[in-house]
Amino acid sequence: MDCERGESSYSVQRLSSGASVVSAAGDLDGETHARMYGLIAEELAREPSQVVIEVSDVTSVDDAAIKALTEMSALAGEADISLCLIASANSPIVRSLAAADLTERFEIFPTIDEALDHRSLSALRTVSDGDSPNN
Repeated sequence: MDCERGESSYSVQRLSSGASVVSAAGDLDGETHARMYGLIAEELAREPSQVVIEVSDVTSVDDAAIKALTEMSALAGEADISLCLIASANSPIVRSLAAADLTERFEIFPTIDEALDHRSLSALRTVSDGDSPNN
């Protein structure tokens, strides 16, 4: 599923692992972040094993978009769904999260593969700690 709007574009990829990847590029601002919010909310409603938000190609972000990401993080936590961001340390998203003192709310990875691998390793650790994957 792809959507382009003005200076922004969005897509969703559903992986066979059960994870969903929501990609955003361009400007995330008051006019465009609502589409990203809606896509993430739709994916959370599907109850995937993980939602990965790929924001490496975001060129600018405003407070409304940061608020939307923070709200999505809270919703994912309530639903016990892993949510993480893909971005470099000097990306507009990470800089804005740091300025708002919100980076601790997100797991941030440089690549999608690293985020997916981390989730797989976390699941393995849970099972090896004595939990049965069939419970």
